[in-house]
Amino acid sequence: MRVRTVSELLTTYATIGAKHAIEGLDVTEVGAMDTIHKAQGKLDTTYAFMVSNGILPTDYLSHKNKESTASKEQYAARGEAAGMLCYTKAERAELATKLPKDTPQGEKDARKVLQDRRTELLKTIRRGLTTAHKNAFPDEYKSGGANEPKTAIEDLGALMEKAIKLLQGDKPFPDTFAHDDAVAVIKGFQKTFC
Repeated sequence: MRVRTVSELLTTYATIGAKHAIEGLDVTEVGAMDTIHKAQGKLDTTYAFMVSNGILPTDYLSHKNKESTASKEQYAARGEAAGMLCYTKAERAELATKLPKDTPQGEKDARKVLQDRRTELLKTIRRGLTTAHKNAFPDEYKSGGANEPKTAIEDLGALMEKAIKLLQGDKPFPDTFAHDDAVAVIKGFQKTFC
C-alpha cells in the first residue's frame, strides 16, 4: 500500500470538502470528516492529518461543554457538515418535517435512530481525534489517575482535613483544650501549605 503525501491528502480532502460547501469550516476538515464517515471512523492517517492541522478532540464537543474549544458557530458548522455527510437528501427532508402526535412508537424510535446518526458521527470523529492527539502529544496525557501515588502535599492535605473533622467531632477533649483556636490554626496551615 502506497503512503500518500501531505499535499496529496490536502488535495483529496479539499476536493471532497468543496462538494459540500459548509460555511465556517475549512474544506479540508469537511473532506476529512467525509472520509472518516465513509470509512466508518477507521482512518488513522486522516485523524493524524486533522491533529497536525490543529484540530483538537475538544473542537468536537458542544460549545456548551466547559471543555469545548469550539465556538458556537464552529460547532454548528461541524454539526451541519456531519448532517450533510451522513444523511441523504430524502433523509434531510424527512428530518425537516415534524412527526404527527399520533405517530406509532416504532416510527418514533426509527426517527430517533436517524436523528442520532449525526451525533454518532461527531462522537466517532472526536474519539479518533483523541487517539491521534494522544499519539502526537503523549506528554499531555500523563496519567494522574487513582493508580498514581499521591504527593506529600496531597497526603498532608488529607491529614489536615482529618484533623479538622476530629476536632469538630463528638470525641471528648479536656475542658481546657481550645477547640476553636486549634481549628483556626490547622485551617491557616492548610490554606498556606496545602
